[in-house]
Amino acid sequence: MDTKFQTSFIPRKNPVDSTGRVGSSMSIFLIVSIIIFVLTLSATAGVFAYRKVLIGRIDAVNTELVKAKNFFEPAFISSASVLNRRIEAAKQLLVAHTAVSPVFDLLESETLATIRFDSFNYELSDSAGATLRLGGQGKFFSSVALQSDIFGQEKSLKNSVFSDLNPDMSGNIVFKYSATLDPKLISYMNTLESQKK
Repeated sequence: MDTKFQTSFIPRKNPVDSTGRVGSSMSIFLIVSIIIFVLTLSATAGVFAYRKVLIGRIDAVNTELVKAKNFFEPAFISSASVLNRRIEAAKQLLVAHTAVSPVFDLLESETLATIRFDSFNYELSDSAGATLRLGGQGKFFSSVALQSDIFGQEKSLKNSVFSDLNPDMSGNIVFKYSATLDPKLISYMNTLESQKK
């Protein structure tokens, strides 16, 4: 028996060079990095160029605006702006202006024939609005109670309170009344609009 054994520890195939693969993968990574870097530089240059274009457009529009402004008479523009400020101030005064006459109209229409008022106090303040205080007398307790119900149902009178109910020497019921007025009731603008109708 003739068996051929090769007792060599040296392999016959050429082993794959591991350093060649690392070098090729390293070169791909390097190429991708360079491409990304070049794209980033291009994008940055594009942004700066677009910024210059926008600044040029803004300057052109500003130049056209100055030409258009000079086309109109500057004296007319300044007088028109002064007039506009005056008109706006007048509008604000009109909106803030109040009228007391609707309060008298309300009292006239909502007061019973058996009730009479002998004192009237109207206070207008920025914080609390308008407050109404009345002193009056009625023929009977029932007429004062009915007047309290009527005023309590009136939406323009808030926090309606009848107090200090006492009979006087002639048998009438004396009372005091206080309420906060709805700002819509005393608004001068609302009064003008209701008169137009």
